[in-house]
Amino acid sequence: MKRICILLLFAVSIGGCAGTQQMDEASPQVSSPDRNLATAKFGTSQKRNLATAKIMLQENRITAATEILSGICSAKGVPDVTDEALFRLALLYYDAGQGKNDVNQAQQHLERLIREYPSSSWRNHADSLLDLIATLNRKIRNLRGENLSLTRENKELRVNIERLRNLRGENLSLTKENKELRLNIEKLKSLDIEQELKERSR
Repeated sequence: MKRICILLLFAVSIGGCAGTQQMDEASPQVSSPDRNLATAKFGTSQKRNLATAKIMLQENRITAATEILSGICSAKGVPDVTDEALFRLALLYYDAGQGKNDVNQAQQHLERLIREYPSSSWRNHADSLLDLIATLNRKIRNLRGENLSLTRENKELRVNIERLRNLRGENLSLTKENKELRLNIEKLKSLDIEQELKERSR
C-alpha cells in the first residue's frame, strides 16, 4: 500500500513537471507566430506608406510626401522599404537645396542607408549622390574662397580709385597754381621791361 502511494505521488510529480515543461515550451511557440504576424503587418503597413509617398511625389505634393517618408525613416527599419524611403527623402532634401542644412540632411540620410542597409539595391545610387554632394561642397568652398579674394580685390580697387580721384583733384589744383604762377611771371617780365624802358628814356 505504501509503495502504491509513493508511486502515485511520484507519477503526479513527474506529470506536473512535464506539464509545466510543456507549457513553458509551448509559450514561445504561441508568441512567436504572433510576433511574426505583427512584424509582417508592420512591414505591409510601411510598404503602403511608401507607395502613398510615391504617389504624392508624382502629384508634386512634396510636403506631404516628405512627412510620410520621414515617418517611415523614424520608425523601425523594414528592408526594401526604409532604405528606399531614406534615398527618396535624401533626394527631396538635396533638391530643396535652400541651405547648408538641407544638404547636410540629405548626406545624413544617405550615410544611414549605406550603414544600415549595405546590400540594398539603393546603395549604388546613394554612393553616387554622396559623391555628387562632396563635389558640390568642394565647389562651394572654392567659390567662397574666390569670393573672399574678389571682395579683397574690390576693396583694394575702391581704395585705388579714391586715391586716383584725390590725385586728380591735386593735379587740377597744381595745374591752376602753375597757370597763375606763369601769369605772375609774365606780369613780372612785363614790369621789368617797362621799368627798363623808363630808365632808358631818362
